[in-house]
Amino acid sequence: MSIDASVSGPVQAPAPAGAAVSVENLSISYAAGNALVPVVRDVSFSIAAGHTFGLVGESGSGKSTVARTLLAQLRAGSKVIGGTVRVGAQEVFALAPAELRALRGGTVALVAQNAGQALTPSMRIGSQVHEALTSHGMTASRSQVLLALDQVRLPNVKDMARRYPHELSGGQQQRVSIAMAIAARPDVLVLDEPTTALDVVTQAAVLRLIKDLCHELQTATLIVSHDLGVVSGMADDVAVMRNGRILENQPTAALFGSPQAEYTRELLRDVPKLKTRGAGAGRPVPESGDPSLNEVLVDCKDVTISYNPSGPPAVDSVNLQIHRGETLAVVGESGSGKSTLAWTLAGLRGATSGSLRVEGGGSGRTGGDLGEPVSNRSLELRRMVQLIFQNADTSLNPRRTVAAAIKRPLRLFGTVPRSREKARVEELLTEVGLPASFGKRLPSQLSGGQRQRVGIARALAAGPDLIIADEITTALDVSVQADILELLSGLQRTHGLSTLFISHDLAVVADVADRVVVMKNGRMVEVGPVEAVLAGPNHPYSASLLASVIEPGDLDLPSAPSEEQTWKDDPEGGWEEPGNGHLIRKWKDA
Repeated sequence: MSIDASVSGPVQAPAPAGAAVSVENLSISYAAGNALVPVVRDVSFSIAAGHTFGLVGESGSGKSTVARTLLAQLRAGSKVIGGTVRVGAQEVFALAPAELRALRGGTVALVAQNAGQALTPSMRIGSQVHEALTSHGMTASRSQVLLALDQVRLPNVKDMARRYPHELSGGQQQRVSIAMAIAARPDVLVLDEPTTALDVVTQAAVLRLIKDLCHELQTATLIVSHDLGVVSGMADDVAVMRNGRILENQPTAALFGSPQAEYTRELLRDVPKLKTRGAGAGRPVPESGDPSLNEVLVDCKDVTISYNPSGPPAVDSVNLQIHRGETLAVVGESGSGKSTLAWTLAGLRGATSGSLRVEGGGSGRTGGDLGEPVSNRSLELRRMVQLIFQNADTSLNPRRTVAAAIKRPLRLFGTVPRSREKARVEELLTEVGLPASFGKRLPSQLSGGQRQRVGIARALAAGPDLIIADEITTALDVSVQADILELLSGLQRTHGLSTLFISHDLAVVADVADRVVVMKNGRMVEVGPVEAVLAGPNHPYSASLLASVIEPGDLDLPSAPSEEQTWKDDPEGGWEEPGNGHLIRKWKDA
């Protein structure tokens, strides 16, 4: 991407008197040997009480570094080279230790992206919320703890309060983190990618809650996000960062309506759009014809998967097929069962009942039973189904090189002679758009997008028939996300792969999928070609997902959906069939 040279450097006037947050001419560098490498360059902005300021930009732009300075936090080896950061009348980097402790969590609260790392694994959720309240001098009765959990739409809050973090989904962990931050009623709230792990319905509800509370309490809010829809719905003003500089800083309506920097215009062009789509959305149908007429690769019949025999199943009587060469997307909120289904197909756990089979067909492979965990599968069956993990940071061994990661499946499955392993690794790296020389690097020496490309190369090394992509673009900024999705689509066409695409981003699903399955409470409620599902008619739950999407340029958030489910399955069962393979589970008003 090119940068508009005419729009660079500090672009905001000095902070008005009385601003809750004032950042002026901030420059930060980190030490690299004897040299200082700039990461933030001459950044200025202010946030008034009750207002929200958005920072957007690609990974490495410096936006999170700037956001953390409001809590006087710097990465090890970094230091402020120039400028000031004030919260109220306080210069945060001049505070004494006791004043700094009072600032963090009390005056300024942080909601970080990875709630799993922010929560204490050995403490129950209720105890952590209680501690967040009492550590800042607030009373914290049991009812107040439960109210804090209820405010962020956690179900069965009495049960949730007794659980440990590992017993919650990623979205539920994030809501606990948000509850702890807002419980202390801070003057300033820093949201660093706060809704990455949330489905659109929960995201809309949580953002509406934060926005209403910040307005009520006159909290100054800084939101950092790569989701331009979230920023446009939350922020009063938005600054776009690249290479440590603010390229432009405008009121939200002006920035999304008439962006001044070419880089901003390119970011907006890269964002998948949903509301402008409808009939005809989705990828072109493969040349072999309608996917419904293609050869079946995976057949799931009455699949039920339970974690707890005494509780409701995580996946309940699911019937679906994946055809050769198609992308089948599965969408739904946290706890809907979509990832559990994907993990079972990948062999990370076994099915409780039902049948899951992969067919060999024209590939010359024999196929087999996918209801068994991977330890019970033949080598050939394990090779046919490969999983690309959501978090490339944790799915790659930090001590092994990129080449070693890709070479492992080559050797395990014997896909090439050992004499060709080095050459095949280089071919795979080139195929996923990385230089062959990257094989010598460690994961820590790669960007998030590059690590995800390595994950794709590792999956391709097995020579699979089915790729399972589980939320693989969730943590990526929009330009990198667009590149990864384009790469995956190209590889699918080249290799004739089928893809099971798990996502909560409906705009991305509209861009990549041939068909989509909507899940709620472990059950399929709607399935069909993506263009038919987007155009409707819809199941009430699918309609709530579509209504909760926030797209760039939306200057307000969707209304918070009802916390009570307004529908129930028709006791007589069955499906409505609008046509073209579109099925909607029959339902009645609750």
